[in-house]
Amino acid sequence: MHAVLKNLFAQLQTTDAVPAQELIRLAAGPMDILNAPTGTGKSVLVRVAASWYAINGRTVTLVLPTVEATLSAAWDISRDLEQLGRTETCTPLMSPSRLHERAMKVAARIEGSLLDQPEKTLWKLDQLSHGCALSHHTQSSHPYPPGQEPCRGLSPLPPATDRAACPWTATCGKYAQHRQACTASVVVTNHHNFMTGHFPLGIRLDGRAVADVSVAEFVLRRSHTVMIDEVDQFQSTALDLCSSELVLDSRRQPTVPLRELDEDKAKLPPEAVKALCPTISHARYLSEFLLASVCEDLLHLRHYEGHGPSRERPGVNSTGWHLAGSRDRRLITLLFPDEGITSEQEIPEHLFDQLKALRPAPPASDDTNEPAGDAGLPPHLEAVRRLLGDLLAPRGEDLLASVQLELNEVLLDVVKDPHDRGEAVELLIVRMWLAELDDTLGLLRNKTGQLRSLGMRSARKLAQRLETGVAAHILPYGMLGKAITGYRVTGLDNPHKNAELTAQSISGDPHTYTAQLGSIVSLALAGVERPVLGLSATAYFPQAVREHVHADVKWWMTDAAPDSIRAKRRMITDSVTQRAIQISGIPQQHKREALIKLGDRLYDTVIHEELARIARTDPDRAHAAVVVNSYEHCRHLALGIHSAGQYTGGLCVAVPADRHWRAKLPPLPPGITELTPDEFEDFPRKGKILVVPMARIARGLNIVIGTKSAITPVYLCTRPLALLTDPAEMYASVNAAGISSLPSVPTSTPVADLREARAAAWARMGMIMRSAPGFISTAHILQEEIVAGMVVDMIQLAGRARRGGTDMTLHLVDYAFHEDSWQSDLAGILRRMHQRWPADVRRQMNAIYREALAAFLAYAGIDPDAT
Repeated sequence: MHAVLKNLFAQLQTTDAVPAQELIRLAAGPMDILNAPTGTGKSVLVRVAASWYAINGRTVTLVLPTVEATLSAAWDISRDLEQLGRTETCTPLMSPSRLHERAMKVAARIEGSLLDQPEKTLWKLDQLSHGCALSHHTQSSHPYPPGQEPCRGLSPLPPATDRAACPWTATCGKYAQHRQACTASVVVTNHHNFMTGHFPLGIRLDGRAVADVSVAEFVLRRSHTVMIDEVDQFQSTALDLCSSELVLDSRRQPTVPLRELDEDKAKLPPEAVKALCPTISHARYLSEFLLASVCEDLLHLRHYEGHGPSRERPGVNSTGWHLAGSRDRRLITLLFPDEGITSEQEIPEHLFDQLKALRPAPPASDDTNEPAGDAGLPPHLEAVRRLLGDLLAPRGEDLLASVQLELNEVLLDVVKDPHDRGEAVELLIVRMWLAELDDTLGLLRNKTGQLRSLGMRSARKLAQRLETGVAAHILPYGMLGKAITGYRVTGLDNPHKNAELTAQSISGDPHTYTAQLGSIVSLALAGVERPVLGLSATAYFPQAVREHVHADVKWWMTDAAPDSIRAKRRMITDSVTQRAIQISGIPQQHKREALIKLGDRLYDTVIHEELARIARTDPDRAHAAVVVNSYEHCRHLALGIHSAGQYTGGLCVAVPADRHWRAKLPPLPPGITELTPDEFEDFPRKGKILVVPMARIARGLNIVIGTKSAITPVYLCTRPLALLTDPAEMYASVNAAGISSLPSVPTSTPVADLREARAAAWARMGMIMRSAPGFISTAHILQEEIVAGMVVDMIQLAGRARRGGTDMTLHLVDYAFHEDSWQSDLAGILRRMHQRWPADVRRQMNAIYREALAAFLAYAGIDPDAT
């Protein structure tokens, strides 16, 4: 460890006035970033720092990406403290609800007798295992599964009605970690638990008794410093967690939150009824009328495909998520046929404004999620707006059928095809309806404090479901100032009994939450600022909207190992047609055949010879990773490798840990080894080729022999892309656009600055909604954001193969990387990105990523030395 840290500090540069070789100075407030390549000693630094804090009478919390990393770090630090002869302790801190499940996973990997297992394995089992005395002292109509004990939800036998908690909570092994965390000098937890976990025990913090305190509050109150490993992944996880779901109406459940509160409001004083009644009643009308109309096949939430009457058949509703404006492109092409809008071009902004102007203006237009359009409307569209307004405020009448007929008449001369006209009528109604639901739920969300203060269970339940995002009570909204809400209908196999309408809202500010964790968030939770250190190999990459952390890089180590990473073009051709094989961008029904063909040809023409060459000089590193986008892609590509003429064995395929998910995957022939993510570290003993999804191998996995990476070549066989139709990806782009527009230094006009940031966020939202579908046709700035995220993943992936100071080669195999007919090839986009970088960004990128950046710039035909 001393040698590793000596090498790290010898190369660590800093913006601080004190050299890193003399002092790492952590200041309370906004996060400080330490950026260094994978395998250079960041984990060792955190491990040694943990012991330093303990020895010096301080408390530190380490926040790591996964539960497995949490357990390993806690074990290592506990042994370090023992070796130092110290009495201070280190404890892992995990959610108690899944301890049993994780214990069973560890036990399933044990080979041989339990007593013969290494001390570390037995320690992990001890941390995860617990017994339960409740089953011997309670009666239950249905036995509860192990690990799901009703510790805090015990009910007495009738006629008693009080609820009780388990009397053994204070001594139960299920909560041992939480008790130990109250006194430990070093606490180790994971990203997810830090952001969403709660303490199940009542504890005393800062001299006062508290119950149900969040893990984040506990950590920020107890710890003198917080260190977050893979901080860019931490931010990405926060983005995924910035959502909540609320069942708006259901034919399956007798009670839903809106209905419960509506029925309970009679118990409230008149002033509370007056304040809540309009919002609750309107939300119920919108939700229940929409679900009933879908059940009766009068309206549909669907994605239109093809052309003709087949689209009008029953059962065409989509169970996916639908945003209020997600079908705007199609609707504009129908309403403005003379404009000649194609799927390859962006929608002109004036047409988008006219579409927004069709929505009936609400009484308080400033509260809408969508700024009202100010475009002048032709007479037929003014009639459309009037009819939509009639449907929205029917005064006790069901006007759906009559409004549909009148809209059909109004659009008769504009939309000639009857099926297209029916589609346009439905899209207009659904768009308006969902936008109105957005605003109504926004009003309810603004009243969550009022709902909680009512003291009713139904009000608290609704308030909890409406809250979105991590630290929702601290940063309830991002740069938009509103939530993004999607809707879906399920249970339509039997709509009269099972149909259900659900809303998913995405809000909060994950970028600010991450960057200001030690400042704004800590002040709100703990009343004091804390030093927070974020560590990663890729925390700085301005166009990567999910990963770029908006905080200062205070320390960095330049990726300076010469020729340690190489990016190569690999165009694998079909043996019959001699055409390059492409995976990304081709129709879904053709991907299976293309992947099988690619696996066959890739192994025979490249992998077999490459591994044989490496085995002659360094047999420990003669292993390859073949990377795709999904577990299903893994199966198809593995079939191709298995059928290759030169294949002799050693093929391993990644599979999900969930057995039910595994059972749904296509079968594989005998002789192929399946590995779950927990077993990836055993890959060098099991085979030579690992076919794995990018998301499962890019981060946190150390596939090594000794201290060096066992993998040399990595073959990227599908272009990894973010889908901007996914709410989290869309929200990352929108929120980052707003934050990036803020001044780099504080000004004397913060309100005006925030107003401009909100305008930038809404402009990005409009760009995404207007953008053409498909990567090739999407706006250039969105293409660059997607590619920036992809490059971050590739740098992380390359780091897996460079651990221990080794070199690696990244082969870009999918022809989609190289196809340049629409200026959407990887090299062309990298050139655009490089040209867009200001001089200071270029300097910082070169200072941090020199060799990795040089590899991608060289791939794009840019001379790294000229930048």
